[in-house]
Amino acid sequence: MSDEVEVTVAVADGIRIVRAVGEFDTDEADALAHALALPAGDSPAGTVVDLAGVDFADSSFLHTLFTAQQHHEQAAVPLVLAGLSPFLRRMLELTDLTRAFTIAPTLPAATDLIHPRIRLPRQR
Repeated sequence: MSDEVEVTVAVADGIRIVRAVGEFDTDEADALAHALALPAGDSPAGTVVDLAGVDFADSSFLHTLFTAQQHHEQAAVPLVLAGLSPFLRRMLELTDLTRAFTIAPTLPAATDLIHPRIRLPRQR
């Protein structure tokens, strides 16, 4: 692809946040796979994949996500996809992969699925 892609990893409250931005094809799948690999040693509470910045993805991108989902499931670590564009959602539907993933509309909703925030009682 001609557009540059960016894949970043951050940790917030024990949750790995993998953010993908750009147009992904076979050439960029390795960067995403590397970012989605579970770290050796301490397991995170879960992984959220923020896909709001993905403009295009091919079947190698879906394969990478599905493989990561399988590895996370084997390790009993939740993986949640967040911010899917209509294009990505349609790709998952056409390939019958929506049932393989937990999907949240936003990054905060995804992190809440993994690690619900403690709600403090209201002050009077």
